[in-house]
Amino acid sequence: MAAGLPPGLESLPDGPGKDLGWLLGQVRYGYAAASAAAVGRVPGGLRGLHVLGAAVEGEARNQIEVARRFGIDRTVMVRLVDDLERAGLVERHPDPADRRARIITATEHGVQLYRASQEDRLLVDQHVLSPLTAAERATFIDLLRRVAAHMLAVDPTHGAAACDAARREIDARDIGMACAPDGTCPGQSAPSDG
Repeated sequence: MAAGLPPGLESLPDGPGKDLGWLLGQVRYGYAAASAAAVGRVPGGLRGLHVLGAAVEGEARNQIEVARRFGIDRTVMVRLVDDLERAGLVERHPDPADRRARIITATEHGVQLYRASQEDRLLVDQHVLSPLTAAERATFIDLLRRVAAHMLAVDPTHGAAACDAARREIDARDIGMACAPDGTCPGQSAPSDG
């Protein structure tokens, strides 16, 4: 083992072991595999659990809003809610403020399954983050939240827009200027939503 490396890092390959995409992929794959058992009873896996959670917490004003929040395609969202409804976990009700919209509410069975799944997911989180100390876990989660918020702000679902935003940030950094939170960089117009 190389001097100064924490235990386990010696097993990482040299090239990919320093590549952000590869590292994130390994963590995501490991997390998804470990989470499968925790969310296996929820139709749609982790996505289904997020939608069910929005219904449990009363944050599911309508399907479109929930789909947008979790980055789920609208057609996928319809099938996902259909599956959750068939499983007896949620119900759809007309929104009194907009008869075209449907409010998603959790059933008692949905609430119970969501809570049990969340307890299991906490165990998965502990397992995945077990190489870190409690302080490192808190720091890691805080940093990850910051990166996730940034990625949501540049809307990574539009790949070219995310690449353009990254290019603007790099160019601005190279000339010693900072970009604004909306993605506008010195000498450039605000990024488009398209």
